[in-house]
Amino acid sequence: MSDGDLRIGFVGCGGIGNHHLKVWESIPGAKVVAVCDNQPERAARAGEEHGAEVFTDMVEMLARADVEAVDICTPSGLHAEQGIAALESGRHVLVEKPIDIDLAKIDRLIDTADARNLKLSCIFQYRFSPEIQEARRQIQDGRLGRLLSCSTYVKWFRKQDYYSADAWRGTWALDGGCLANQGVHSLDQMTWMAGPVAEVEYAHIETVERDIEAETFGIAVVRFENGARGVVEGTTNCYPGFPTRTQIFGTKGSAEFDGNTVKSFKVEGEEIDLASSKPKDGDASSDPMALGLGGHAAQMLDFVQAIRTGRPVLCDGRSARVPVDCLNKIYRKAGVTGKIGA
Repeated sequence: MSDGDLRIGFVGCGGIGNHHLKVWESIPGAKVVAVCDNQPERAARAGEEHGAEVFTDMVEMLARADVEAVDICTPSGLHAEQGIAALESGRHVLVEKPIDIDLAKIDRLIDTADARNLKLSCIFQYRFSPEIQEARRQIQDGRLGRLLSCSTYVKWFRKQDYYSADAWRGTWALDGGCLANQGVHSLDQMTWMAGPVAEVEYAHIETVERDIEAETFGIAVVRFENGARGVVEGTTNCYPGFPTRTQIFGTKGSAEFDGNTVKSFKVEGEEIDLASSKPKDGDASSDPMALGLGGHAAQMLDFVQAIRTGRPVLCDGRSARVPVDCLNKIYRKAGVTGKIGA
């Protein structure tokens, strides 16, 4: 670690947390100096592997004066609460997706970051490839014409033992179901490309053959603020699991995305082909640990550089709120009230 490294305090040393810790090892100008987990054995293992001081209480970790930023990888329903605590202690915050599942808590988190003039970013790694970003620029510039439809599909597979591994998984208070956990990346991609959802016209959710509170299958029809419509379909019941798909078309062309890769981008009468030449960055459709890390690395580097230069992060709190707003509208239309984030 050099004197100029951004010193990271890390919270949540479980599955996705281990991915983050591996990525931080490769990020120039940053170093994890403290790790925290409420399971002492897990915290101790992470601390030993990454040469960091070990904590089991986040408040105690925040008392370490040299921590400049906090990376939060705990259950979704804790994100805003822990992020606010970190911001109020004067630290920048990076949080895993979703930014939280409760919109009121998200708003307090965003307001706290604004009031403290601190960086707040949420991991949505599907945004972080040059081809994806260029495709969005083309869409925003109207190259596909008037947008008519944008739909997203997340047909993945998770066995009961995935949910049974941690008590928070599939609960309304801390997780939500397949749309909130596995599907929120695609909800983000859909709304990042086509804009915010104004209304959910139809929604159905159900829990199929899994012992959890929230849904393992959901489908909805949405209307965007720009007038386009689309379908959202998500499940963890689809054996063996298919690649994600986000499809968008307008009056002049169409595009299709799989995670952070462009499968197709065509404009009628023009020689435009933005299809990605690189292979997909991992596929978690049937195995959550098969997640690729390239998108995470690009976003974490962006977070570090934004702090050091003072420029905005590429995925800030307000931007990360948009897919959760869509999610909450789907749940409300499906008749889920007073549960999520409660």
